[in-house]
Amino acid sequence: MKTERRGGTAPWAKVLGAVLLTPALALAAYFAIADHRQEAREQDAFEATRGDAARFADALVAAKGFTPSDQDVRDALEGFTTGGPPFGTFVEARPTEHGTRLFVEFTRGYERTVPVFGPADAMTSRCFIIDLPKAGPARPRVTAHGSRESCTSVAASTPN
Repeated sequence: MKTERRGGTAPWAKVLGAVLLTPALALAAYFAIADHRQEAREQDAFEATRGDAARFADALVAAKGFTPSDQDVRDALEGFTTGGPPFGTFVEARPTEHGTRLFVEFTRGYERTVPVFGPADAMTSRCFIIDLPKAGPARPRVTAHGSRESCTSVAASTPN
């Protein structure tokens, strides 16, 4: 017996395939774009911590002078971060040959795009070394570290 074979796919199967494939492609594109936007917001928040640290250093010197005590730094940090987006954590202060060295971590929040499994808000942190000179007119020097470096490990590995 001879089997007969016709070429091509039935038109209704092509339409069904297109109908099912279109939402899947749209969903994949949405997640790709959302991921890119979330990375941009995270990077913006991460870079904003640099400005936070510089403003904090200037405010600290203006309020407490060039040789603040640990409590002065905590008070200035509390006043600087109250009610605003940046959050700061004082880690350590050390006297140096040229002044005072502070280790402070600043944190900023950003919004996740597609919070499927977890909260919509996320945080990014960065450790800063703030070198305060002994006297003016020199300005504080702010050194930023990477996102993977904790302030405790930076303080432990930094010589006086």
